[in-house]
Amino acid sequence: MLSREQLQGLFRYCFCLTAEQRSAEDLLQTSLEKWIRRGQSVEYSHAYIRKIIRNQFVDDCRRNNAIAFESIEEGAAILLDETCIEELEIQHNLIEHVFELLNTAEREVLYLWAVDGYTASQISQELMQPRGTILSRLHRIKQKVADISQSRPSKRSGVRV
Repeated sequence: MLSREQLQGLFRYCFCLTAEQRSAEDLLQTSLEKWIRRGQSVEYSHAYIRKIIRNQFVDDCRRNNAIAFESIEEGAAILLDETCIEELEIQHNLIEHVFELLNTAEREVLYLWAVDGYTASQISQELMQPRGTILSRLHRIKQKVADISQSRPSKRSGVRV
């Protein structure tokens, strides 16, 4: 049915939404169960399954009275220079710190942009939100990355924003 690579990609998307491994696993399982129960065609459709995941996430947030979607900000990906292990460790820590600062909407846009390679127009269609909103989120993410990278020690030479 689904390859290991496809499942890993869907898990990473769930993790970007939830920011917790166990919650991501639960979200993925619930969403895949819904997809299979639909019974129409069990043919793999990445966009369709991702839509189920996103809707399930929103439903879970509402059920738990959690407000996950704040005003949306924009962001950009970090390009890594793999010159030495020390720089990679610094970059890894920077990415983790940035990830902690992003809200759910920002993490989702960042995932679609940096991991899946979507354009702002494609993201706006996928999320059914105005392109300007997506561009704004990407800009805010870039600002957060720039602010963090400026406040880090000068050993960050391998990090480009």
